[in-house]
Amino acid sequence: MSITPIPIPGPRPEDLLAIGFVKRWHNKPTTQQQTLADHLGKVALYADWLGLHLREVYDDLAIVETLEWALTHDLPETEHGDIPNPAKKWLNKSLGQSYDDLVSVTWWSDRKASGAPVVGQLAQDLVAIADILEAATWFWTFGLDQDIKTTLIFDTFKVCRQRIPKLVPAVSDFLAAAGVPAALVGEAAA
Repeated sequence: MSITPIPIPGPRPEDLLAIGFVKRWHNKPTTQQQTLADHLGKVALYADWLGLHLREVYDDLAIVETLEWALTHDLPETEHGDIPNPAKKWLNKSLGQSYDDLVSVTWWSDRKASGAPVVGQLAQDLVAIADILEAATWFWTFGLDQDIKTTLIFDTFKVCRQRIPKLVPAVSDFLAAAGVPAALVGEAAA
């Protein structure tokens, strides 16, 4: 039996194997290491959980797009390692384009050039919120720098308000469940 390759470019086995070895938070004090694989899996679960709060607009297509984007959004890190969010923001601004797109893994560029369907805006928004939510909850638990912890909580609400404001209550509940004090959640959510 032979398998017909999928005509849409996708990650190579080498990219997928590497996600278990890419270390996140390598330049911040933490009590534990996190891999890219751990991050991607949690972002997928968090994005899906957030999507379920949107009921009718989170349809089958949105679910597939959200999970696919959540599981692949940081795959360029298999080539260049983790780049912390503040550095990525600075690079994007300095370069005038997305750093990830500039140094992307080959299949990512090929996929965009192929004319394959692009992930919808809802999926992009859910993953953006889940991405910062995952960083905030992980660093809240394992990070040692209180200023970074607080900044990530405020950044989570900033991204949520910019992308899908009606998810602020769900994000508040999620952060509370992660052990973030109610006073901080309330202040950041306001």
